[in-house]
Amino acid sequence: MIKILEDAIEKLRQLPEVEQESVARFVLHELAEDRAWRGAGEIHTASLSTLVSEVIAEDDRGECPDLDPERM
Repeated sequence: MIKILEDAIEKLRQLPEVEQESVARFVLHELAEDRAWRGAGEIHTASLSTLVSEVIAEDDRGECPDLDPERM
């Protein structure tokens, strides 16, 4: 365990139990949220990569219309 985390835990040990529990619940919640956020990002990255590959393939086959700046 890194030193700063050991220092934080030592300070937490000095708090009343109710405050220790609040901090522990907060940290666990944040870790779960971070894990979920990273997981969602990985899913979206894979989906976006697939979509980009499909569009490039369609464009290579000449299936994508030319963009007309005047109609945008």
